Amino acid sequence: MIEFQTARLIVQDWSATIADPVARLTLEADLTNMLSPAVLAHLPDPMRFEPGGDVTDWLDARTAECEGLLVRAEGHLVGLVLLARPGDGTCHVGYLLAQDRWGQGIGSELLCGLVAALHADAPIRLLGGVANDNPASARVLTKAGFQRDLALSSDDTDMFVLEID
Repeated sequence: MIEFQTARLIVQDWSATIADPVARLTLEADLTNMLSPAVLAHLPDPMRFEPGGDVTDWLDARTAECEGLLVRAEGHLVGLVLLARPGDGTCHVGYLLAQDRWGQGIGSELLCGLVAALHADAPIRLLGGVANDNPASARVLTKAGFQRDLALSSDDTDMFVLEID
């Protein structure tokens, strides 16, 4: 279970929240507000849903495929981190932030904190994919120590790698 704090953020595993019916309803309401079309725009197709779509199904799908971390600032949900570990020593890292938090350095703070927390799992290879039309997210990954891997990248997605020893 990964949990950590930074100067502005509290990041906690979402398992207890999802298991508690009342807390889950609050989370679903928060996600409904946070997952705007702009926030979802740069995510891979399977992770998107239409405005007004079923956030319960979206959350169930994410829970089935990965570990989730809730990102809070000043007591409010401001983002998510999704970690998929296929069992081969790699960890696919995905994150999203509420649109009203963009441009405040929270993404960089979050990813740097995550990298520090994942040192406990070393050795581990972190992978992060970014749509080519999302240079801000690519900058966040590079600030956290990731490097673009041309061999893993495609025409529409840049892949970034960080080896933690």
